[in-house]
Amino acid sequence: MIKIVFTQVLLILLVLPISAQQNDASLVSVEKSIYGIQTGFLGTWLYNESRLSNEFVLRSQVGFDFRIEGVSQFESAGPNDDFYGILHISLEPRWYYNLEKRMKKGKTIDRNSGNFLALFIAGHFDDISFSNNDRIRSLDQIKFIPKWGIRRTIGKHISYEAGIGFGYERYLNGTALNNAGGVFASGSKGNFSADIHLRIGFDL
Repeated sequence: MIKIVFTQVLLILLVLPISAQQNDASLVSVEKSIYGIQTGFLGTWLYNESRLSNEFVLRSQVGFDFRIEGVSQFESAGPNDDFYGILHISLEPRWYYNLEKRMKKGKTIDRNSGNFLALFIAGHFDDISFSNNDRIRSLDQIKFIPKWGIRRTIGKHISYEAGIGFGYERYLNGTALNNAGGVFASGSKGNFSADIHLRIGFDL
């Protein structure tokens, strides 16, 4: 009797993992974790996407946003351009909402290839920045921008994505940039903000 019970328990223990693996294999899900580097128009960033559930990830990102400023905005010295880079840190919950639809159509969802909705939360900090013109400054700020976008892969490591969104930026130092001569003026606490990105990257 004990042998029979032991045999039945052993069979159950052997069958359950196989069944679980089959069920997991049939689930449509984002990747557990993705690391990579991306570059786009005036910027370079390191990022990670970590799975929260089958369709949700938390994207964390750090890098530098680059800008080209005309000296004439700050002083009357001609049309020369100045280079400016500022630290970028962001967190972005993403919902990849069409993975199952892509699978049914025979399209890949490798490395989170799909369409997504996201809340882009980004900070820019002038204390960690560099420029060839000391008069160029930026505002310490945090942006909150709902976005829609797409992510796709080419081969095993190349990925690209694009997105667009509109939201709000909050100035941490309580100042705003005056359009007249690039002068910083106090009083404004925030402003409307838009974010459009087009990037290509290498997944590790």
